[in-house]
Amino acid sequence: MKALFRTLVSLFCLVVAAQPQDLRIPQPPAEHPRLYLRARDLPDLRRRLTDPVTAPAWQELEAMAKQKTQIRLEVDALRYLLDRDSGLGRRTAADALSFLQKVDINRVGDSRKPGRLMVTAAIVYDWCYPVLTAQQKAEISAIMVRLAKTLECGYPPDKGSFVVGHPSEFMILRDMLSAGVAIYDENPEMYRLAAGRILGTHVPARNWQYPGGAFHQGPGYSDARFVSDMYATWIFARMGAGNIFDASQRYVPYEWIYLRRPDNKFIRAGDGQNWPTQLGSLLAASFYHDGYVLANWLKDPKIDPTNKLYDFLWPEPGTQAMSSTDSKIFEFLWRDPDLKPQPLSRLPLSRYYGAPYGWMTARTGWDDNSVIAQMRVNIYHFGGHQHRDGGSFELYYQGPLAIHGGVYQGVNGGYGDAHSRNYYQRTIAHNSLLIYDPEEKFGQSRGQSRGQSLANDGGQRMVLQEPLTLEDMLKPSHKTGEVLAHGFGPDAQRPAYTYLKGDIAASYSAKVREVKRSQVFLNLGGGAVPAALIVFDRVVASNPDFKKYWLLQSPVEPAIDGNAEIVTLGPDGPKDRPWSGKLWNTTLLPRADNATIEKVGGPGKEFYVFGKNFPDAKVPPDPEMGGWRIEVSPKQPAATDLFLNVMQVMDRSVAKPLVVEKIESGETVGVRIADRVVVFNAVKDRGHEPVSFKIPGAGTVRVLVTDLAEGQWKLSRDGQSQQGLTVGEAGTAYFEGPAGSYTLSRGGL
Repeated sequence: MKALFRTLVSLFCLVVAAQPQDLRIPQPPAEHPRLYLRARDLPDLRRRLTDPVTAPAWQELEAMAKQKTQIRLEVDALRYLLDRDSGLGRRTAADALSFLQKVDINRVGDSRKPGRLMVTAAIVYDWCYPVLTAQQKAEISAIMVRLAKTLECGYPPDKGSFVVGHPSEFMILRDMLSAGVAIYDENPEMYRLAAGRILGTHVPARNWQYPGGAFHQGPGYSDARFVSDMYATWIFARMGAGNIFDASQRYVPYEWIYLRRPDNKFIRAGDGQNWPTQLGSLLAASFYHDGYVLANWLKDPKIDPTNKLYDFLWPEPGTQAMSSTDSKIFEFLWRDPDLKPQPLSRLPLSRYYGAPYGWMTARTGWDDNSVIAQMRVNIYHFGGHQHRDGGSFELYYQGPLAIHGGVYQGVNGGYGDAHSRNYYQRTIAHNSLLIYDPEEKFGQSRGQSRGQSLANDGGQRMVLQEPLTLEDMLKPSHKTGEVLAHGFGPDAQRPAYTYLKGDIAASYSAKVREVKRSQVFLNLGGGAVPAALIVFDRVVASNPDFKKYWLLQSPVEPAIDGNAEIVTLGPDGPKDRPWSGKLWNTTLLPRADNATIEKVGGPGKEFYVFGKNFPDAKVPPDPEMGGWRIEVSPKQPAATDLFLNVMQVMDRSVAKPLVVEKIESGETVGVRIADRVVVFNAVKDRGHEPVSFKIPGAGTVRVLVTDLAEGQWKLSRDGQSQQGLTVGEAGTAYFEGPAGSYTLSRGGL
């Protein structure tokens, strides 16, 4: 009867976990070890003790075992696996039970500490299984259940967001799953609950987002959260269940490859600052045998955050918090010692991240002189550590030039503090667009008192509810944009242009009717000005009196010279890699007689939001916090406004930028810069009508025409037919020719 009752309880809990009725959960193999490795893996494990790639991890584990009880228990359990010393195994089991019995669950604190303790208990339980007594099994199993009930996700795991919240991290995907695998023979409930939640909720959400080839929480948090998925990947695979995730999981770390700057930090996005890629990258590289991901990890080979606040081992009296300790055992167990790094220089210089993101990264190279541009649409907004930065861009050359302003963890606090919720996470801290309705109300965010509203920054609406499941994520409130066109070329390996156009109206409230942004990054091939970024916007407000702002965030005080805004970096950058870059932006639209160009910032206005400053600081100071921005706005009220800005990057020693000339004819607006021309349709998308424009100056130019319908087009210059052009799904045509008057019309020659 007891066995029948336990089976019925387990089946009930599987239903409670809210999984599809046809979900099939793989059964752990009827052998030990089965957690993280199998008996067949032991010869490879012995090899790892002396292999030059993995031996350092083993040596570090041995050193840490002398300082931390949890690490000692795991190391001793591993030694028992290798040597089958029954005396060592019994001592390890007894020590583990004694350690677990002394844990004061009432002072748990961070949910990740009891979760990590479950991992230690599971390792000893599974690896030392042959020498455990029935009583030890029962007592350790009961302690695991008590620890599971302290987790933020609850037990059964039915609380919080399984898409972006803490329950999407270690506690289910590693901790509860590990414990469940270990005790499955005696108590199958925990495994069925954890595996059911993972396969029924986590996996569908991940397999929806993975094909986008990126991660939604920014490079600071992405690896820290992605590693949780990699734990589940490895645990199920080592059990013999294969890969539970879509194979596109492999390409998520490529985002961090492309965002890595020459100073080994990252183009910023989302919360977090410049935290390194960590264990998630290494585990992905090893699982998928990907030498590019390994090469990126080796640039700064960290396993855990180095901040001692992120030591999730259980605190012991008389011991110090340690850094880089929690996960070393997984490097030893799962790193592929035979995998060789591949040169990143073999990768294409531009990369597109599809739905649910709609992002683009473009580079001019992989060396210290590389220019890097990040461009974003944000097809969906996940919440959590993702910011309201739809349509934004960032630029790096010899230092951060167009930045993301503010600070995540400053002297005034971190996630959810006044600086974070009113400035840092908001549109006003990014290189995007504001449409200011003075009556707009922004709802409460996490951590606020009831009835307390956010500052009106004129930016994008708040996505207040974190999605619990994929079904929640697909609700209209999380849909914030659409990619209208993207592409790069003509050489896919070293493209001359990278193009992204998005409709981001859905990221704003009803104050807008249309917000479309086109961004074109031009690789100019070196020289004094190695690259330029052209940004064209069409904004239609629901009320002509709503003022519109085009934003450019700066790490230093910018200068204004007529219709030019100049950001010149100085010696206030890092001492080991001084900044020397300059950004020169030319505002072509609004026209000079209708443009107000102002700089906002400085003491008392560093993080200013329409009448109120939300200050914060770092100790030591963070030179990338910013504290200055350029605001470009039209003087005359109008429902529809166009913005056209051309940003050039150069060394601060370069006195003048390249000449920029505006092209304007009928519905066409564009730019000539050096020997490049870029043309946009100022009125519509993907038009079939003829497009005419005149290229000023002399010489041969390379021309990119956007907003064309797919199909065959005919190119004419000065009234003479020149060639036929095929326009693909990007809606672009690219050709070379002398300056003059051009017309593109539908049909072939």
